[in-house]
Amino acid sequence: MLCNDEGFVIRLLNHFTSTNNVKEIKKLHGHLLRRGSLFSSFNIFTKLVISCTSIESYRSNLQILTSFISSMKFRNLLPFNMLLADFCQNGFPALAIRTCSLMHIDGIPLDSYALCSSLTAASSIKEVRFGKQVHSHLGKSGWSASVFVGSAVVGLYARSLLISDAEKAFSEILMKNSVCVNALLAGYAVLSACAGLSATSLGKQLHAYVLRTTSSLETDIVMLSSLIEMYSRCGMVGKALQVFNLSGLAFGLKQKRDVVLWTSMLGSYGRNGNYLEVIKLYHEMLTEGVRPDKTRRELGMPTSNISSIPSAYSLAV
Repeated sequence: MLCNDEGFVIRLLNHFTSTNNVKEIKKLHGHLLRRGSLFSSFNIFTKLVISCTSIESYRSNLQILTSFISSMKFRNLLPFNMLLADFCQNGFPALAIRTCSLMHIDGIPLDSYALCSSLTAASSIKEVRFGKQVHSHLGKSGWSASVFVGSAVVGLYARSLLISDAEKAFSEILMKNSVCVNALLAGYAVLSACAGLSATSLGKQLHAYVLRTTSSLETDIVMLSSLIEMYSRCGMVGKALQVFNLSGLAFGLKQKRDVVLWTSMLGSYGRNGNYLEVIKLYHEMLTEGVRPDKTRRELGMPTSNISSIPSAYSLAV
């Protein structure tokens, strides 16, 4: 076996993993150990870890991961971040969280990539306790001021509906940008949908903050779409429309709005039962030369209403 050929070994591991061949993976693992090849390549080591953990049961794969990382001779961040990336991308958030925990226990310094990846993993399964531990670590290590890491913390708290914690994390970010603002806006929208209008005043405060601190809000599609979504879920369609109308202006001049914003506003009307306004706005969108790219369901209207939009508009004006 050509175990010195990195590409060949990785192809073998990919094949054994895709066929769930645990026996052959274990045989290859033993062969690599005997030949002293296991720790000669970051790629081989991380691929073997991923192969072993992805085909075992949940309890077993956590034990396997712990065993592998305990045996690692690498002190370089690269193989750890490779593991974090793969676990996050392939739906193994618990393994990403365990990897980060083991790194910290073993004294491996956590960089922004490791912190953001593990926080994203924690957010996907609402693992708040882990998130709070990381948040505490950030304050001691100086990472809390990072806009990327801070935004990941805000996102975790917001998705878990811990809005006061999200606001605290948001306030700790020194140089705020649209990423962290959108993370907090998403939390307000979800909270409003789940608990009536309890987060509306908070959302308005954040909107005011955005207006004060963002010089090019009119062209920030993601931010504007998030604001429309937040007000829509609060039932404040008039406020959503104000944001939508703002998106049509840049430097005081009328401009063509992005299809994302049209869809957000159409969804706002549809979600709140304003079907006549959907018909009117849909016609305006077509008149402006924008073609829809969303399904009928996403517009929030019954199928019969959407299918009759072109003919119904003539009756609505």
